[in-house]
Amino acid sequence: MKTKLLKNYDPLKVKLTAYEQSIEDAIDENAIPDTDPAMLAEVREAAARALAKIRGGKRAGAGRKSREYVKTTVLLAPAVRTRLELLAKESGSLSAAIEKAIMTAHH
Repeated sequence: MKTKLLKNYDPLKVKLTAYEQSIEDAIDENAIPDTDPAMLAEVREAAARALAKIRGGKRAGAGRKSREYVKTTVLLAPAVRTRLELLAKESGSLSAAIEKAIMTAHH
């Protein structure tokens, strides 16, 4: 069932219970006093500085860590790749097998 709003409804004229009125009175008592414009500007500036530290940007230690290795892509013939996979089983990985093969190659 839909309810119709009264045309002359004014929320400020609604009678409050004693409990609701005590809440209203407490809010009025804690109203923010007028402040010195210079002090208000100082507080806003301090708040802006504090918030600037947490708003995105670069974080210390973020990102990929540097490595002593360089990523390299090579094209190999199928027979060479098969041989490399056999060496990788002995060495533990493709990278280790390639390093071992290159370091043992004759100059």
